[in-house]
Amino acid sequence: MCRMTRGGFVAGAAAAAATLSLPVRSRAGEEYSLWLVRQDTGESADEPFSLDGKSIYKPGYYELCAMLRDAHVDPNIGDVQISIRLVETLWAIQQYLVRDGIRAPIIVHSGYRTPQTNAMIEGAAPHSLHMYGEACDFDVPGVGMEDLANIAWACPSTGGVGYYPEGWVHVDAGSRRWWTG
Repeated sequence: MCRMTRGGFVAGAAAAAATLSLPVRSRAGEEYSLWLVRQDTGESADEPFSLDGKSIYKPGYYELCAMLRDAHVDPNIGDVQISIRLVETLWAIQQYLVRDGIRAPIIVHSGYRTPQTNAMIEGAAPHSLHMYGEACDFDVPGVGMEDLANIAWACPSTGGVGYYPEGWVHVDAGSRRWWTG
C-alpha cells in the first residue's frame, strides 16, 4: 500500500479532475492515435488504434501491438494482441499530457513479456499481467514519475498503477490497485 503525501494527493486530485474532463471520444474527425517509442530498440510509432472511438482500426492497433511486443524473443512468439483497455489507458495518459502542453512519446520499457522473459526479471510477479498483454512499464520525457503515476491513477480505465521513483510507471488492465516499487 502506498502512503501518499498531501502534495501527492493534491496533484492526484488535480490530475483526476483534468483527466475526467477529457472527452469520452476524440473530437469529431480526429483519430485516436498513440505515440510510442521503445526504450530498448529505439523504434517509434504514432498510430491510430480507432478512427471513430467505437471500433478498432486494425492496421494501427497491430502496429501498436508490435511496439508493445517482447523484443527479447523471436517475433513469432513475442508478438501478441495487447489489451485494448491498456492501449486506451496509455492514450488517455498521453491526452492528459497533451492538454497540459506536453507533446512527447510514451517511452516503453516493457510491454508484453513471455513467461521466459518475465522469469529473468528480478522482482517480476510470477503471474504478471505483462505475460497476458495487459501491462506496460513506461516513462515520458520531462514528466516526473510521481506526476506520471498520479495522472495514470486518475484515468478511469486504469487498473493497477505501480510507481517506481527510479524511472518508470507501471499501468495495467487488472483490478484497481496502487503500489510503490
